[in-house]
Amino acid sequence: MRTPVCPALPRALSGEPRPLVLRRAADEDDLEAVVAAHMAGFGDEDEITLRENLLHRPGARPSDVFLVEDTASGEVVSSVSLIREAWRYEGVRLPIAEVGIVSTRPAYRGRALVRAQFEAYHRLARREGCVLSIISGIEHYYRQFGYEYALPTGGGVTLRPEQIPDLPAGEESAWRVRPATSEDMPGLLGFYEAETRGLRVSAELTEAVWRYQDGLPEAARERRATWIVEEGGVPRGFLRTWARAIPEWGEGVSIQGAHLPHHDGCLAALRWAKAESLRAHGGRPVRVRLPYDAPLVGAARALGGEVGRPYGWLVRVLDPVALMARIAPVLERRLAESPFAGLSRAFTIGMMTESLVLRFRGGRFRQVSAVRRGPRADITLPPPVAPMVWFGSRSMEEVADWYADASIRDRSAGRLADVLFPKGPSWACSLF
Repeated sequence: MRTPVCPALPRALSGEPRPLVLRRAADEDDLEAVVAAHMAGFGDEDEITLRENLLHRPGARPSDVFLVEDTASGEVVSSVSLIREAWRYEGVRLPIAEVGIVSTRPAYRGRALVRAQFEAYHRLARREGCVLSIISGIEHYYRQFGYEYALPTGGGVTLRPEQIPDLPAGEESAWRVRPATSEDMPGLLGFYEAETRGLRVSAELTEAVWRYQDGLPEAARERRATWIVEEGGVPRGFLRTWARAIPEWGEGVSIQGAHLPHHDGCLAALRWAKAESLRAHGGRPVRVRLPYDAPLVGAARALGGEVGRPYGWLVRVLDPVALMARIAPVLERRLAESPFAGLSRAFTIGMMTESLVLRFRGGRFRQVSAVRRGPRADITLPPPVAPMVWFGSRSMEEVADWYADASIRDRSAGRLADVLFPKGPSWACSLF
C-alpha cells in the first residue's frame, strides 16, 4: 500500500485569499495558540484537559501538532494533533496514532484546511511506524478521510439507584471499595492485564498514562479516579470512574473501566456507586460504560439496567502489509487450533485497487505483500470496512451481507476467513 505523497512543511496553502501556512508546532507558545484557536471553535470543550494533553501528557511533543497559521494576523486558525499510543491484538503490540484535536476557527471553515493537515498527519504517522490511526469524534465527519467505525466504545448499562439492592438489614459484607494509592499500581496493572487478556483488541494502558489521567487537575472534566475493590482487606479488582460527575451527561457515577471477576464483588461495587450517587450526585443514574460482556455488565443487566448502544472507534488502517506482518503470530495460532492446521496456500484479500496476499506454508506465516489487483480474491474487503473483520467486530459473512462491495469467493474461503479473523469482543479504553 503506497505512502501518501505530501509536500514538505512548512508550506503555503495556495488558493487562499489570505496568506495561510501549514506547519508543525515548534514550542509551548504555539501550543497555547492552538488551545486558543480550538476554544474559539468549540467553546464548550474542557480547556483544562485539552491544555494538559497537549503540554503534559506522557510522550507529548509540540512537533506532533499540525497547525495552519494566518501569517497576516499571526493567529492559529486550524489544527490537528497526533498522539502516539499502542493497542494490543491478542497480546501483539500495535503502534497506533490517535487524532487528538481537530478544529478550525468558524471564519476559516469550508476551505479544506483540515484535509490538508490530515494528509500531513497520515504521512507522519506512517513514517513513525503506526499501523493504525483512530479517533472517537464527530459522527460521520471522519469518513471523508478514510475512517470507519470498527470497534465499540462507550455503551454499557445504566441503572437507577433504586434498582441496586442494599444489603439485607443486619447483614455485613466483607467487600469494600477504597481509593487506590501509588502502592496499588503493580496490582492494578495486573488486574487490567487479566481483564483484557481474552479480548481481540484492547488498549495498552501504561503506568505513566494511568497516573497522568488520575493526576489531572481537580477541575479537569476528564480526570479519572481509580478504586480498589477488596474482600476481607484483600484486593480483588478495580474500578475507574470519572473523578467528578458531569451533570449535563445525566450521570452520577460513571464507571469507565473495571476488573471484577467475582459476582459478590460486582454487587459491592454497584452498591458503592449507588451510595456515591445518592451522597454526592443527587441520585443520578449509575452508568457502567463497558461495551462488552464483563461480569460487572452482566450484574448490571441482571438488575434490570437499561442497555445502551455503544458508539465506536473510527479506524483507518495506515499500512495493511505492516499490520498483517505484526499479527502473524496470532494468525498462526488460530490456524494451529483449527481444521486448517498445517495450511500451505496463499490467501488473497481484495481491497479494490490492490490486494493483500498472505502466504502460509505448513501452517506458518511466510509473507504478506500488496499486489495490483488481479484474479478474483478469496474475500473482498473495501479498505474502510476491512478493520471490522480483521479486529473481530463483524464476521466476514455479516460484512458481505451488509456491504455490497464486500464478498466471499466460496464456502472454503469463508471458513478460512472465519478462522483467521474470528468475531469476538474488543474494548479499547480511551488513552487521550
